[in-house]
Amino acid sequence: MFRAAAKQCLSQSRIVTPTNKVTTTSLFNQNVNTTKSIHYNKYFNNNNTLFNNKLISSPLYYSTNNNHNNSNNNEYQQQQQQQNNNNNNSNFKYMVPLLGAGFIIPLFFLAVEDGEVAQPPPNIDIQKIYSSKSTSELMFSFFILKLCTFKIFSENGSAFINFANNWGLSVPMNFIVKHTFFKQFCAGETIDETEEFTKKLNDQGIGTILDYSVEDKDGTPESFDHVASQIQKTIAIAAKYPDYSFSCVKVTGLTGTKLMEKLNQIVLSAIQQKQQLPADFITSPTAIYAASNLLSDSEKVEMVQLMNRLDSIFAECYRSNVPILVDAEQSYYQAAIHHIAIAFSAKYNKSKPLIYNTYQMYLSQGLNMLNDHLALSKQLGFKLGAKVVRGAYMVSERKRAEDHGYPSPILPNIQETHHSYFTAMETLLKDSSNIGIMFATHNEQSVNFGVERMKQLNIDPKNPNIQFGQLFGMADFLSLNLVNQNQRVFKYVPYGPVQEVLPYLIRRMQENRGFIGSNSATELLFLKKEIKRRLFGSK
Repeated sequence: MFRAAAKQCLSQSRIVTPTNKVTTTSLFNQNVNTTKSIHYNKYFNNNNTLFNNKLISSPLYYSTNNNHNNSNNNEYQQQQQQQNNNNNNSNFKYMVPLLGAGFIIPLFFLAVEDGEVAQPPPNIDIQKIYSSKSTSELMFSFFILKLCTFKIFSENGSAFINFANNWGLSVPMNFIVKHTFFKQFCAGETIDETEEFTKKLNDQGIGTILDYSVEDKDGTPESFDHVASQIQKTIAIAAKYPDYSFSCVKVTGLTGTKLMEKLNQIVLSAIQQKQQLPADFITSPTAIYAASNLLSDSEKVEMVQLMNRLDSIFAECYRSNVPILVDAEQSYYQAAIHHIAIAFSAKYNKSKPLIYNTYQMYLSQGLNMLNDHLALSKQLGFKLGAKVVRGAYMVSERKRAEDHGYPSPILPNIQETHHSYFTAMETLLKDSSNIGIMFATHNEQSVNFGVERMKQLNIDPKNPNIQFGQLFGMADFLSLNLVNQNQRVFKYVPYGPVQEVLPYLIRRMQENRGFIGSNSATELLFLKKEIKRRLFGSK
């Protein structure tokens, strides 16, 4: 299965496969029957679709480098702050009418019936769920989530941003984004702004996953060191709230994308040659990369800097006893990300799951990869941490596959994605005594299945190694309903400069339009009912 995955993924890159062969020892090659029927059949009807045809799913993934001292970081932060101040002070007067419309437009949407919509489940008390939110907060959320359902916004987010940048309109565009989509899906631009949300969520019984959401950029060593230092700060804050906090890291925020594509190619090439993941890739990852003739001398220096940044982050998590999630990214980086996460897991997850790797179930090889890593963890004697998502890059993955003429790495339909996700849940819950689990999902059926199976398997809902996760600004009704069932639930709380978190925001817009069966219709229904109840006394 490794070889099949490698063949598919190798076709996704234009980088030439290296000719040098690495002499390594084999580890394993365990096939898993993914068509086995398990206990989630009742969550589907006879047409193999979810009840009411509502496919509500979505993913929910240090000290500075030795070559750069703290003064570099301070200077970088000062420059960023000055730029943010300039942006906020410009063109403010032109935005006032637009913000005023933000109160009127939701009333229009509320007055328009959506036609046939699902009714809320009888076990969900909408009034109780939203009791901690003001009416204005509910109206704002309704407005933003409703906007996300329109193609003109969800499918053209990148085009709008590019247009604004090309025509010198980035300042007003960033202002609009900051006070709309950014406000809904992010906690702020600085880590200090996240403290308020962390305390508020903790008071509601919800843990936080602090996420500096900068990704997929080709910056300087100083900017990558700055990202790493921000992650170190999230670890320090998380340590203040034991049992209620995770940190997380996105690898493309710590190095250039061109390097990541080459590291990805090295891993895939080795898998294809050996038909499985070589053992020394786990024990000596830096040395393996350095030995490849695919990297130039300067790229080898960048690779060492990346590994040092990651090692410093994971070492701090180990010292502070703070678990950390390694986010999944596009398939043309993902083999390298999987390899890096597993290599550091073998180092730091000896006694408990500390580093959680992320597995995307919408990928054709996602379930196989999870099972292979589970077997590898047992063979090498470390505790696997697994965050399971459906996936967040479907649009860009399919477009890239079409543009470059290779088969899409995404499963062909939503039913197969659901099947992979439920199978992963069953596999992990049956082996929960040895692993850490994060079910990152906005799918109500997945949540219900997980809760029910935990009861059937006599798993304590307060088990510190099993939790559910949702995104900030989305699926509040699921998160709070899990709290009411005494389950451990966490919210991703992203932050960062508006301009640098735009890729994250664009994906949130796409999810809320319905990609991979988003639950936005259900959430909009709940919000509408509660707003109408408060404003007009309607039920």
